[in-house]
Order: sequence, then C-alpha cells, then structure tokens
Amino acid sequence: MTDLSPLTAALAAAGLAESWHRWCDAGRDWAAEAHGTYEQDSLLTPTGGFAPLDLREVMAAYAAAGALVAKGSRFPSTRHRSFTVEVAVGSVTCDLAVQLGRGLNSLECNLVVLADGEQVDDPELLHSAARAVLRSRGEPDPDPSNPYPRPVIGSRSQLEVVAREMVDMLTHVARHWG
Repeated sequence: MTDLSPLTAALAAAGLAESWHRWCDAGRDWAAEAHGTYEQDSLLTPTGGFAPLDLREVMAAYAAAGALVAKGSRFPSTRHRSFTVEVAVGSVTCDLAVQLGRGLNSLECNLVVLADGEQVDDPELLHSAARAVLRSRGEPDPDPSNPYPRPVIGSRSQLEVVAREMVDMLTHVARHWG
C-alpha cells in the first residue's frame, strides 16, 4: 500500500476498509453477531427511517466495549451530538471523536493517535481512511456518484457490534503503533 499516511496504514492493517462497509450495512442481521439481546432491537420506523438513539445509549455501547468515553469532542460545531472514545495501550492512545448525525444515527468518526501524550499527526476521518485504503489497493469506490458512506445505526445489535469492533480496531492500532 503506497501513499498512505502512517495512521491510515495502521488502520488498513487493522482491517478498516473491510469492516467499514460492514458497519455501514444497517440491513445486515446484526443480532446474529451481537453478544446481547435487545427487547426493542430494531430502530426501523413505520416510515422507513430509523428512530434516533439517545447520545447516552451510543456512548454506553462504546464504554461496554472497553473504551473510556466522554461527552463532547473536537468537532468544531456546537450544534451536534458528539463524544470521544479513548483506547490506550501503553503510552499510545487512540482518540476517536464521534459525531452522531441529526435525525439519523449516522456516525462521523475522526481519529487521532497520541504517543506519550503528544499528537502524532493530523486527525483522519475514518470514512476517508477506508476509501484511501481501497484506492491504494486499486479497488473502486463502492458508489463513486455518492459521498463515501458512514455507518447508520439501524438496530441496537448493530450499535453493539460496531462499537465493539471499532474499539477492537483502535486497540489494534494502539498496540501496533510505531
């Protein structure tokens, strides 16, 4: 893989490109992959959209996956629902800013790595990093006429699996950094 930043290369090694498209599939049978069971799993509404999740519920899913989670993030807008997911291994910390879309349960994710408390490079959006990995392999964009997808959470099972797998990916990046 050429022309990838060190962070994108680390994300590629952790399987970001393959996982990202799975995470974006709200129609997948996520209950089969979830560890928990949910009385009201599906968020599908009668109009075909998804009922919005409460920010606290989304944050709790990342905390249950083993990350430190705090409300607020480095996204510049004050009119958003965001939080920070932190995963540390030794002196390396992956700091993921997550913004939950308004009216959708879409996840905009912006990652930065800190080594000994110092920011290593510029933050990178995970959807952009996933696209860069595919392009570096000579693979096409899934739909070049549309913006690159973000996960839209359609069930509580999907939220659990995506949160768990993202935390695992961040742990892999932190563990193998540098």
